[in-house]
Amino acid sequence: MQQGIFEKSITVTPDYCDAAAQLSPLAAFTIFQGIAAQHAELIGVGGAAMAKRGEFWLTVHTRVDFLQRAGLMDELTAATWPEPCDGKAVRCYRSYSLRRGDALLALGRTQWAVLGTEKKLMQFAQTGFPADFPFSDHTGITDRPTRFADDLTQAELVRGYTVRPTDIDFGRHMNNVAYVRVLLDCFSAAELASGRIASMEVHYAAPCLEGEELGVYCRREESGCRLAIKKADGKAAVLVAKAQNLLDVFADHAARDGVDGRRACRFLILPCRRARCSPRSRCRPLCGKPRARRAQDARDV
Repeated sequence: MQQGIFEKSITVTPDYCDAAAQLSPLAAFTIFQGIAAQHAELIGVGGAAMAKRGEFWLTVHTRVDFLQRAGLMDELTAATWPEPCDGKAVRCYRSYSLRRGDALLALGRTQWAVLGTEKKLMQFAQTGFPADFPFSDHTGITDRPTRFADDLTQAELVRGYTVRPTDIDFGRHMNNVAYVRVLLDCFSAAELASGRIASMEVHYAAPCLEGEELGVYCRREESGCRLAIKKADGKAAVLVAKAQNLLDVFADHAARDGVDGRRACRFLILPCRRARCSPRSRCRPLCGKPRARRAQDARDV
């Protein structure tokens, strides 16, 4: 293990699996959130230490790219590392990876900030993060966060959602992973188990409290699905960028890691290209092409 990188062994137990007995997208978000919290505790900036100073970690933005799948009871290695950050910055990054042996399964990146006692974002140098921390030069996702637009309309409302007691974490608001679960519930179990979700990029705009009534919105676009959770007054709580083309996501990482991305891409399925979701139904299936056509396309990659 390199300096500045924290690693942990993970077993893909049934609670991490989808209907196909494969690691679910929600599980990846859960694992990455958990390993970040554990690493923060080890270096003295965990939730308890921050609370004593009247400070609180905020996750502003999260992206996870899904490259390969893991199955039930597979043994994985999750890793996380804070990225170097200027002392005057108020937003910094933490990266993640998930591997099975040498196979890279997923990459993640969060943009985070610290809310101080005066309810203002603190500069990194003032947060109590160890001044001598040995930052790693390891890289994962390097793209800048997507700029989000809250342009989903009432016609794209899929369903309502009441914030449950089990959604609330020690910060007394809805946990980041709970939002992801609500958004993924726009799809059927079969869709989630299809392995066609290539990338999910989430922007957290406003906290939600127990009992709040929220609206979940969905729009189908050419390269994926746009999602949002909005408050009763229409203010966005969470926005999700459209997923990239599955082949593009894998090829980008494959090229950087020296892998034959074209060859590996033969096992991936293209995202659907249907019209946007109907307000009278759940988000339409991630349809893809007919099986024979997909097989032919795979041979042509």
